[in-house]
Amino acid sequence: MQDIVFAYFHPLSDPFIEPRPGAIKQCQPIDVDGRSVLRFGMLEGTARVRGDRVVYDPQSPRSPEPFSVNGSTARELALVMNREELQAYSGNDDVGDGAYRLLASKGADVIVVKQGIQGALVFANGMSPSEVPIYRSAKIFKIGTGDVFSGVFAHYWASAWYSPQEAADKASRAVSVYCDKPTDPIDESTLLVAHPLANLRHEMIEVVGAGNTIGRRYTLQEAAFCIRKLGMEARIVEDPMMIGETGKAVLVIADGLSDETLLHLAKRTSGVILDEEGRPPLSFCAGAGVSNDFASAIYQVCLNAPKLN
Repeated sequence: MQDIVFAYFHPLSDPFIEPRPGAIKQCQPIDVDGRSVLRFGMLEGTARVRGDRVVYDPQSPRSPEPFSVNGSTARELALVMNREELQAYSGNDDVGDGAYRLLASKGADVIVVKQGIQGALVFANGMSPSEVPIYRSAKIFKIGTGDVFSGVFAHYWASAWYSPQEAADKASRAVSVYCDKPTDPIDESTLLVAHPLANLRHEMIEVVGAGNTIGRRYTLQEAAFCIRKLGMEARIVEDPMMIGETGKAVLVIADGLSDETLLHLAKRTSGVILDEEGRPPLSFCAGAGVSNDFASAIYQVCLNAPKLN
């Protein structure tokens, strides 16, 4: 067996994979037969599955393996993937058109498209797409959320015979529970108390901080990049005193800023302060929202940004 290493700079970054995917030795296919099957795409080989209800998560935004190319069959097939994976899988940049073309060609019976903070879309033949919201969590640990979503969806749709819309909603709820406590089991009772977040467009988010060192400038750029990757607009402001309008959506990177500057920002903005150092004086900024975790701060400012009319 060959060891494969995934390294993440932070939970929202793309992983560094060693060895590189093209150099990973391929194993013999895994053969699986069952009534309910969840198949993932794998770097070191493929799984040839046969089942009554099968869920397939290709897990590759660049070259996802078509489900049936290796001989896999399913009486009913659900594809679970994000927007980039669907675009690559269908060869169509338009998500809706790509999904319905796959359904029409019998390439799937159900397609669930995960869209980050915008929730998910569920496509099925003869039906308009259904929207599934995301659910609130106090913290965000992104690594593994896709596996949780697919696993819970497979349980409810393939094994418990819930509708695809109900199964996707359960999966979205489970992701919020996992994000809060990644090491705890997900109990079904915890899914019932999850709070949905409305899928609405938000105004631009301003990323504010000191850019006087390479490290600080990198953090500002990376934060703005992650916000844009979640589907929001972001603008970097390296002079905190330029923020003068009350109510703006702002992510403040505390590193390099004085307590006086942070107090000014806390009074003038409705945002989040990322304080990885845990400075005691920031207790007076609690009303603005303080987080010591990069990924959680990104999600909090995106989800709590003022809505556009």
